[in-house]
Amino acid sequence: MPGFFQPAIETSGVKPFEDFPIEFSEGTLSGVISTDELASVLFVHYLAAGCPDDKKAYVVAPGRLVSPKTLSLLGADPSKLLIGSVYSPDELISALELVEEGSLLIIGNFPALNPFSETVLGIRKVVDDKGLIAVLHHSPVAFNELDHPGEFTRLFKLPEVLDALLILRTNSYRGHYRLNMTLSKAPPEWVGSLGDHSIPIDGLVRPLLGKG
Repeated sequence: MPGFFQPAIETSGVKPFEDFPIEFSEGTLSGVISTDELASVLFVHYLAAGCPDDKKAYVVAPGRLVSPKTLSLLGADPSKLLIGSVYSPDELISALELVEEGSLLIIGNFPALNPFSETVLGIRKVVDDKGLIAVLHHSPVAFNELDHPGEFTRLFKLPEVLDALLILRTNSYRGHYRLNMTLSKAPPEWVGSLGDHSIPIDGLVRPLLGKG
């Protein structure tokens, strides 16, 4: 039943790593697109690894998205990770009923579930009711860099109800790596971070590439 509530002034959140342009906070639902596999693995694993010790990290997707072994390489405790496999919008909404309040929730390969607008609204309601830190993530085979609004709509159905929208890309030159990010939408407290960002990530990718 609809109602009103007094919002919390201070909420906890998660950043994948220090130089990331925003923090994902409790009660927010964000959409993140990784245009290459390295960007996808980097983002998902560092986000899960950054989950505070007093919270659980839930990863839900059709197929395998997170590797406990890779999390261990990042110094994270894989025991706080809970993985679920879903194959339809209805299964996804049912799975979210099991997620504890205040947890980190990563929903991977979201478009593969063939979701409807109502699916996104259902996720939004659970996020609001449980104060989740939720991220819809996808790494598409093809992505149109000339039409970001159209791609957000194609992949996430209702980008208007998401709190943040990001695009991640990696590139390398002579053995050095950078993560290039476009923040197209942000919560009010992070509006100053809108736009393009580029940061060196040599130290972040080294354990992912098996280089110590």
